[in-house]
Amino acid sequence: MDNSIPPVGNNPRPECANHPGAEAVARCVSCHRFVCGFCRVLRGNRNYCSTCAEQLAQYGPQPYRQAYGQPQQPVPPAPQQGTWAGGGYGYPPAPTGSYPPHWDQPPPGGYYGYGYPQYQQAPPVYYRKPREIVFPGAPWGVGEAIIIFAISFFGASALSFGVYMALKATMSSTTALFLLIFLSSVILYTLLLGGTFFSVKVRHGSSLTALGLRLDGLGAGFATGVGLGIPLFLGAMLLAYVSSLFFRNPTSTDVFSRSVNKISSGGVNAGLIFLLFVTLVVLAPVCEEIFFRGYLYPALRNRLDKQPAMLINGLLFAAAHFEILGFLPRFFLGYGLCYTYESRRNLSGPIAGHALYNGLILLLQGFLRIF
Repeated sequence: MDNSIPPVGNNPRPECANHPGAEAVARCVSCHRFVCGFCRVLRGNRNYCSTCAEQLAQYGPQPYRQAYGQPQQPVPPAPQQGTWAGGGYGYPPAPTGSYPPHWDQPPPGGYYGYGYPQYQQAPPVYYRKPREIVFPGAPWGVGEAIIIFAISFFGASALSFGVYMALKATMSSTTALFLLIFLSSVILYTLLLGGTFFSVKVRHGSSLTALGLRLDGLGAGFATGVGLGIPLFLGAMLLAYVSSLFFRNPTSTDVFSRSVNKISSGGVNAGLIFLLFVTLVVLAPVCEEIFFRGYLYPALRNRLDKQPAMLINGLLFAAAHFEILGFLPRFFLGYGLCYTYESRRNLSGPIAGHALYNGLILLLQGFLRIF
């Protein structure tokens, strides 16, 4: 419906409500005020004043007063008549452009006000797609996981030092070394898993299935871990050889490596070897995979893409062992175990691959003396 006001005979058109003295060309269908060509806005072939058109775009077709019970915004003051810089007498033109050629087309300065700054259109807001939550049951953050590891590591180090002093005073050096490895590992993994389960169950109210501890897909995950365990071992051994080329003294300072070397030199009884086997092939794969792949990796994956999350997890896994010579092999191992967990979402795969890796090292280096 067009609400324009044509002149009738000799009767002039009424004045604009916003600009006294200016001839009105239409009447607003919302507030029923007369508007001049300067104030007139066409929306859907209906005439609006600039104020009602702005409120229509912001609040919808309902009248502003009835829907929200608030007064309308004041109309910007109209330009005063007088002599202006361009010369002449009357109202100055719009600051950013003149009237458009057709009233049903948007003017250069926007739909409202035909160029006045207070009626300019807002800048476009670009839509950013939210990141997909890959592990919905893992709301904890990366910083929380790092804090749990730091508290567990320093706490276990302090307790292990007391255990070492007690063992050193009562046993031989070889027996003390193997018992220290077993007891310090038990202390560290107890603190680490205790903090992990507290975060998952108590602090965030999640379930253990969020850590990948589920029966669904157990067999497929185990087969994937065994299938990737041997390639991971071969690649890690190649990286270990490359790392040894950059160090003049390739002898490892890691306590686990020293214990394996003791087995290869002889003089270690079967009980101590069994303790080392339990530590390397049972405790380390289970406990480390629960924390690094089941707890830390989902926190990274929910915030990063797949490859950056796997790389950072591998770097943190290698750095947590505090050994320069074994950094590259453990980084490669951690990266590959992340791939295993990403493909199956079951910790049986990383645990199997990790256990196979440690078992092959113990067998080939400790008993067969190949490395």
